[in-house]
Amino acid sequence: MKRGLLLLSLPALVLDVECRPAREERPVNAVQEAFREDELTARQSHGKRVFGERCATCHGATGRGDGQNAYNLEPPPPDFQESLAALPVQDRRTVIEGGTVALGRSSLCPPWGRSLSSDEVEALLAYMEVMEQPTEEDEGDGTPGRRRWPRRP
Repeated sequence: MKRGLLLLSLPALVLDVECRPAREERPVNAVQEAFREDELTARQSHGKRVFGERCATCHGATGRGDGQNAYNLEPPPPDFQESLAALPVQDRRTVIEGGTVALGRSSLCPPWGRSLSSDEVEALLAYMEVMEQPTEEDEGDGTPGRRRWPRRP
């Protein structure tokens, strides 16, 4: 009896699978392609997501200080490619957890220490290392090029 039910339900299962619409191919987005997740480690990728949720509004999606709210801020958010090299890792952690006021700077960057887990802070620090890396410049036109991401080991 069970075998008969199985044989009767098999065609319905096959029809269900065959009748589903094919997965749509999305067109390639140049910005998304430039920041492909597969070129980041898992921790960096996690940090990128946290950065996008918490920091990109002011700092911009790539940390260039050009977020949608940057024009409202005085002083404006820094370009991480220029500023992170001068900021030791411990100071970066201090800024994430206590805001820029913790280093005696503007109070505009909020302290995230109470709302981020220690794993999220570590992920942000890992992603900041990526944002610190220079980008390749296009052929002399001065526009930022594709970011050179570190490869996974």
